[in-house]
Amino acid sequence: MPTANSSPRTDPAALPPRPRARFRLLAILAAVVLYLGLALWLRPGSVARLSQSLSDFRDSVSRRIHKHPGHPIDLNSATAEELQQLPGVGPSLAGEIIRFRRQSGPIRRPEDLLAIPRMTRRSLDRIRPYIVLDSSP
Repeated sequence: MPTANSSPRTDPAALPPRPRARFRLLAILAAVVLYLGLALWLRPGSVARLSQSLSDFRDSVSRRIHKHPGHPIDLNSATAEELQQLPGVGPSLAGEIIRFRRQSGPIRRPEDLLAIPRMTRRSLDRIRPYIVLDSSP
């Protein structure tokens, strides 16, 4: 029985949920829906295909970085195809090396390649064992 100074007690279940609790409930529901959606989308067959695609991509990158030419490549006379045999050198970087060679003249030392924007010291160290420099173009 309420007195004059006390407020009437209300049932907590009858009160509307607080905004934070409502947000938390929506977040949990969204996570469950996302989980179920991914579970349906990534059925066992899909996971195998995705895994195979990632494995093929990794192998492709590994082949490009870990390739070793059969003979030393002369940076001053090599074609784009020959330059692409070097580890980490693709069509774009091979073209930049040839462009640099045309604009600056013969490459005198391997460190000259560091003037090419995409050539880093690490990539130079990776190709150094496979390159030679002949001063005649």
